[in-house]
Amino acid sequence: MADYRIETVRNGERDWTARNDRGAEVRIAPADARTDTPSFTPVELLLAALGGCGGLVVDRTARTADHDDLRIVVASVSGPEDDGRVGTVRVSYEIALPEGDTRTAEILENGIRLTHEKYCTVSRTVEHGARVEAHGPDGTMLFLGG
Repeated sequence: MADYRIETVRNGERDWTARNDRGAEVRIAPADARTDTPSFTPVELLLAALGGCGGLVVDRTARTADHDDLRIVVASVSGPEDDGRVGTVRVSYEIALPEGDTRTAEILENGIRLTHEKYCTVSRTVEHGARVEAHGPDGTMLFLGG
């Protein structure tokens, strides 16, 4: 398992850009941001990470089945009892399979199961939780959770 590093820098009030070491960027802002620049909310990025990880892993685990038209939709469902957290995450794998093609269906179903049971780091981390440490400018740990 590789380690990752993301730098998030402030562009302005409630407007941030996250960058990886390879130079990719994504804009982060609240859903009600009044800007012409498209952005993701932090929760949308989490959902995108689940969908992207699922897709990359299915590409490997179900590579013998044609799944060029596979679409992954990730949605969050939260209620008042979730108190500022995402309650349930639903990952839906959508593809039209040819009538009677049970082999492709079985390969995809197995690939999807393996994705979430074994190979998708994002899904497994969300499901099992991760230790979160927040360090201040002087290196002092200000928060520890998980």
